[in-house]
Amino acid sequence: MPIIKALSTSSRKGVRKNNQHSCRLISNFGLTDDAHAGTWHRQVSLLAQESIDTMRAKGLAVVAGNFAENITTEGLVLTDLPVGSHLQLGDCELIVSQLGKICHHRCAIYHQAGDCVMPREGIFAVVHQGGDVRVGDPITVSGKRSTSAAVLADGELLRTAAAEIVASCQARFGAIFTRLEPLVDGPGRGLAIILDDLCTSQQITNIVIVDPDGSLRLSDAGGLGQAKRYRRNNSTIHYCQNLDQLAG
Repeated sequence: MPIIKALSTSSRKGVRKNNQHSCRLISNFGLTDDAHAGTWHRQVSLLAQESIDTMRAKGLAVVAGNFAENITTEGLVLTDLPVGSHLQLGDCELIVSQLGKICHHRCAIYHQAGDCVMPREGIFAVVHQGGDVRVGDPITVSGKRSTSAAVLADGELLRTAAAEIVASCQARFGAIFTRLEPLVDGPGRGLAIILDDLCTSQQITNIVIVDPDGSLRLSDAGGLGQAKRYRRNNSTIHYCQNLDQLAG
Protein backbone atom coordinates (compact mmCIF):
# COMPACT_ATOMS: atom_id res chain seq x y z
CA MET A 1 0.00 0.00 0.00
CA PRO A 2 1.28 3.52 -0.77
CA ILE A 3 2.41 5.42 2.31
CA ILE A 4 3.75 8.79 3.44
CA LYS A 5 7.50 8.24 3.45
CA ALA A 6 8.40 11.69 4.80
CA LEU A 7 6.89 15.05 5.75
CA SER A 8 8.85 18.27 5.32
CA THR A 9 8.35 21.99 5.91
CA SER A 10 10.38 25.19 5.64
CA SER A 11 9.94 28.80 6.69
CA ARG A 12 11.23 30.10 3.33
CA LYS A 13 10.57 29.25 -0.31
CA GLY A 14 13.26 27.95 -2.64
CA VAL A 15 15.22 26.02 -0.02
CA ARG A 16 15.43 22.43 1.14
CA LYS A 17 12.77 21.52 3.68
CA ASN A 18 13.24 20.02 7.13
CA ASN A 19 11.79 16.60 7.94
CA GLN A 20 8.95 16.33 10.47
CA HIS A 21 7.46 13.20 12.02
CA SER A 22 3.95 14.66 11.90
CA CYS A 23 2.25 17.78 10.55
CA ARG A 24 -1.16 19.42 10.49
CA LEU A 25 -2.91 20.06 7.19
CA ILE A 26 -5.21 23.08 7.20
CA SER A 27 -8.20 23.05 4.86
CA ASN A 28 -7.71 25.27 1.79
CA PHE A 29 -4.33 26.41 3.05
CA GLY A 30 -1.61 23.76 3.38
CA LEU A 31 0.80 22.58 6.06
CA THR A 32 1.19 24.56 9.27
CA ASP A 33 4.38 26.65 9.36
CA ASP A 34 5.25 25.99 5.72
CA ALA A 35 6.21 28.86 3.41
CA HIS A 36 4.29 27.42 0.44
CA ALA A 37 0.95 27.27 2.27
CA GLY A 38 -1.70 29.78 1.25
CA THR A 39 -5.05 30.25 -0.45
CA TRP A 40 -3.78 29.33 -3.91
CA HIS A 41 -3.75 26.16 -5.99
CA ARG A 42 -0.29 24.87 -4.98
CA GLN A 43 -0.84 24.48 -1.24
CA VAL A 44 1.00 21.17 -0.85
CA SER A 45 3.75 19.61 -2.98
CA LEU A 46 4.33 15.88 -3.36
CA LEU A 47 7.27 13.91 -4.76
CA ALA A 48 7.82 10.14 -4.85
CA GLN A 49 10.68 8.55 -2.95
CA GLU A 50 11.27 6.60 -6.14
CA SER A 51 12.11 9.88 -7.92
CA ILE A 52 14.59 10.79 -5.18
CA ASP A 53 16.15 7.32 -5.44
CA THR A 54 16.65 7.90 -9.17
CA MET A 55 18.58 11.10 -8.39
CA ARG A 56 20.64 9.28 -5.76
CA ALA A 57 21.52 6.60 -8.32
CA LYS A 58 22.97 9.40 -10.47
CA GLY A 59 25.31 10.34 -7.65
CA LEU A 60 23.39 13.21 -6.03
CA ALA A 61 23.50 13.24 -2.21
CA VAL A 62 19.81 14.01 -1.70
CA VAL A 63 17.12 12.88 0.73
CA ALA A 64 13.41 13.52 1.28
CA GLY A 65 12.67 17.23 1.54
CA ASN A 66 15.69 18.32 -0.49
CA PHE A 67 13.53 19.15 -3.52
CA ALA A 68 11.22 21.35 -1.39
CA GLU A 69 8.45 18.76 -1.43
CA ASN A 70 6.08 18.70 1.55
CA ILE A 71 5.02 15.07 1.27
CA THR A 72 7.32 12.32 0.06
CA THR A 73 5.32 9.29 -1.05
CA GLU A 74 6.28 5.66 -1.54
CA GLY A 75 4.54 3.13 -3.77
CA LEU A 76 2.50 5.62 -5.81
CA VAL A 77 3.13 6.86 -9.38
CA LEU A 78 2.20 10.49 -8.83
CA THR A 79 2.49 11.55 -12.47
CA ASP A 80 -0.26 9.05 -13.41
CA LEU A 81 -2.80 10.97 -11.30
CA PRO A 82 -4.87 13.42 -13.36
CA VAL A 83 -5.61 16.90 -12.07
CA GLY A 84 -8.74 16.73 -9.89
CA SER A 85 -7.87 13.33 -8.38
CA HIS A 86 -8.65 12.83 -4.68
CA LEU A 87 -6.04 11.40 -2.31
CA GLN A 88 -6.87 10.19 1.19
CA LEU A 89 -3.97 10.49 3.68
CA GLY A 90 -5.12 9.20 7.03
CA ASP A 91 -8.14 11.36 7.89
CA CYS A 92 -7.11 14.10 5.44
CA GLU A 93 -8.03 14.57 1.80
CA LEU A 94 -6.04 16.28 -0.95
CA ILE A 95 -7.08 17.13 -4.51
CA VAL A 96 -4.40 17.12 -7.19
CA SER A 97 -4.19 20.63 -8.67
CA GLN A 98 -1.08 20.62 -10.89
CA LEU A 99 1.28 18.13 -12.50
CA GLY A 100 4.89 19.31 -12.54
CA LYS A 101 5.75 22.91 -13.19
CA ILE A 102 7.53 25.13 -15.66
CA CYS A 103 10.72 26.54 -14.17
CA HIS A 104 11.84 29.75 -15.86
CA HIS A 105 15.02 30.07 -13.78
CA ARG A 106 17.25 27.60 -11.98
CA CYS A 107 16.31 27.94 -8.33
CA ALA A 108 18.44 27.53 -5.22
CA ILE A 109 17.42 23.86 -4.98
CA TYR A 110 18.86 23.18 -8.43
CA HIS A 111 22.18 24.71 -7.43
CA GLN A 112 22.20 23.00 -4.02
CA ALA A 113 21.28 19.52 -5.29
CA GLY A 114 22.80 19.66 -8.77
CA ASP A 115 19.44 18.94 -10.42
CA CYS A 116 15.77 19.35 -9.59
CA VAL A 117 13.37 16.53 -10.32
CA MET A 118 10.37 18.40 -8.91
CA PRO A 119 9.38 20.17 -12.17
CA ARG A 120 9.32 16.83 -14.01
CA GLU A 121 7.90 14.39 -11.50
CA GLY A 122 6.42 16.36 -8.62
CA ILE A 123 2.75 17.26 -8.26
CA PHE A 124 0.78 19.82 -6.27
CA ALA A 125 -2.50 19.65 -4.39
CA VAL A 126 -5.03 21.65 -2.43
CA VAL A 127 -6.24 20.57 1.00
CA HIS A 128 -9.89 19.53 0.76
CA GLN A 129 -10.10 18.18 4.30
CA GLY A 130 -7.54 19.03 6.94
CA GLY A 131 -6.22 17.19 9.96
CA ASP A 132 -3.07 15.54 11.26
CA VAL A 133 -0.80 13.40 9.07
CA ARG A 134 2.15 11.27 10.13
CA VAL A 135 5.01 9.45 8.50
CA GLY A 136 3.79 5.95 7.67
CA ASP A 137 0.15 6.94 7.12
CA PRO A 138 -1.46 5.08 4.18
CA ILE A 139 -2.34 6.91 0.96
CA THR A 140 -5.43 5.94 -1.01
CA VAL A 141 -6.56 7.19 -4.42
CA SER A 142 -10.32 7.47 -3.98
CA GLY A 143 -11.33 7.41 -7.66
CA LYS A 144 -13.20 10.73 -7.40
CA ARG A 145 -12.25 13.57 -9.73
CA SER A 146 -13.22 17.18 -9.10
CA THR A 147 -13.84 20.00 -11.56
CA SER A 148 -10.99 22.47 -11.97
CA ALA A 149 -10.64 25.96 -13.42
CA ALA A 150 -7.87 28.30 -14.51
CA VAL A 151 -8.08 32.03 -15.17
CA LEU A 152 -5.54 33.78 -17.40
CA ALA A 153 -5.46 37.54 -16.96
CA ASP A 154 -3.32 40.56 -16.17
CA GLY A 155 -1.37 39.99 -12.98
CA GLU A 156 -2.70 43.08 -11.26
CA LEU A 157 -6.30 41.99 -11.91
CA LEU A 158 -5.56 38.57 -10.46
CA ARG A 159 -4.00 40.11 -7.35
CA THR A 160 -6.78 42.60 -6.64
CA ALA A 161 -9.76 40.39 -7.53
CA ALA A 162 -8.51 36.92 -6.58
CA ALA A 163 -11.32 36.17 -4.12
CA GLU A 164 -13.98 37.39 -6.56
CA ILE A 165 -12.52 35.29 -9.39
CA VAL A 166 -12.34 32.12 -7.30
CA ALA A 167 -15.93 32.61 -6.09
CA SER A 168 -17.15 33.16 -9.65
CA CYS A 169 -15.45 29.99 -10.91
CA GLN A 170 -16.90 27.99 -8.06
CA ALA A 171 -20.40 29.32 -8.73
CA ARG A 172 -20.28 29.03 -12.52
CA PHE A 173 -18.27 25.84 -13.03
CA GLY A 174 -18.43 24.10 -9.66
CA ALA A 175 -14.63 24.34 -9.52
CA ILE A 176 -13.12 22.97 -6.32
CA PHE A 177 -10.00 25.03 -6.97
CA THR A 178 -9.05 27.78 -9.41
CA ARG A 179 -5.57 28.27 -10.81
CA LEU A 180 -4.68 31.94 -11.40
CA GLU A 181 -2.18 32.44 -14.23
CA PRO A 182 -0.80 35.96 -14.84
CA LEU A 183 -0.11 36.79 -18.47
CA VAL A 184 3.33 38.40 -18.56
CA ASP A 185 6.03 38.81 -21.15
CA GLY A 186 9.01 36.50 -21.06
CA PRO A 187 10.36 33.15 -22.29
CA GLY A 188 7.86 30.33 -21.83
CA ARG A 189 5.10 32.71 -20.77
CA GLY A 190 3.25 33.25 -24.06
CA LEU A 191 -0.47 32.60 -24.22
CA ALA A 192 -0.07 29.69 -26.64
CA ILE A 193 2.47 27.96 -24.35
CA ILE A 194 0.32 28.40 -21.24
CA LEU A 195 -2.81 27.16 -23.01
CA ASP A 196 -0.99 24.12 -24.33
CA ASP A 197 0.12 23.18 -20.83
CA LEU A 198 -3.32 23.75 -19.29
CA CYS A 199 -5.19 21.84 -22.03
CA THR A 200 -2.74 19.04 -22.76
CA SER A 201 -0.63 18.35 -19.67
CA GLN A 202 -2.98 19.57 -16.93
CA GLN A 203 -6.35 18.95 -18.64
CA ILE A 204 -8.01 21.73 -16.65
CA THR A 205 -11.80 21.50 -17.02
CA ASN A 206 -12.55 25.17 -17.67
CA ILE A 207 -10.06 27.82 -18.74
CA VAL A 208 -11.04 31.50 -18.73
CA ILE A 209 -9.12 34.16 -20.65
CA VAL A 210 -9.83 37.72 -19.50
CA ASP A 211 -8.86 40.14 -22.29
CA PRO A 212 -10.22 43.65 -21.55
CA ASP A 213 -8.85 45.41 -24.62
CA GLY A 214 -8.67 42.50 -27.07
CA SER A 215 -4.88 42.69 -27.32
CA LEU A 216 -3.94 39.05 -26.65
CA ARG A 217 -3.93 37.92 -30.30
CA LEU A 218 -6.17 34.99 -29.46
CA SER A 219 -6.12 33.75 -33.05
CA ASP A 220 -2.46 32.83 -32.47
CA ALA A 221 -3.39 30.75 -29.44
CA GLY A 222 -5.62 28.16 -31.01
CA GLY A 223 -7.95 29.85 -33.45
CA LEU A 224 -10.33 31.33 -30.92
CA GLY A 225 -11.07 34.32 -33.11
CA GLN A 226 -14.25 36.06 -31.97
CA ALA A 227 -15.78 32.94 -30.37
CA LYS A 228 -16.69 33.23 -26.70
CA ARG A 229 -16.17 29.52 -25.98
CA TYR A 230 -14.57 26.53 -27.65
CA ARG A 231 -13.25 23.04 -26.81
CA ARG A 232 -9.65 21.89 -26.90
CA ASN A 233 -8.87 18.32 -25.84
CA ASN A 234 -10.93 17.84 -22.66
CA SER A 235 -10.89 21.53 -21.71
CA THR A 236 -13.44 24.25 -22.42
CA ILE A 237 -11.87 27.65 -23.08
CA HIS A 238 -13.97 30.72 -22.30
CA TYR A 239 -13.14 34.22 -23.52
CA CYS A 240 -14.42 37.32 -21.75
CA GLN A 241 -13.49 40.98 -21.49
CA ASN A 242 -14.42 41.58 -17.85
CA LEU A 243 -15.22 39.75 -14.63
CA ASP A 244 -18.94 40.44 -14.95
CA GLN A 245 -18.99 38.12 -17.96
CA LEU A 246 -17.19 35.45 -15.92
CA ALA A 247 -19.77 35.73 -13.18
CA GLY A 248 -22.54 35.46 -15.77
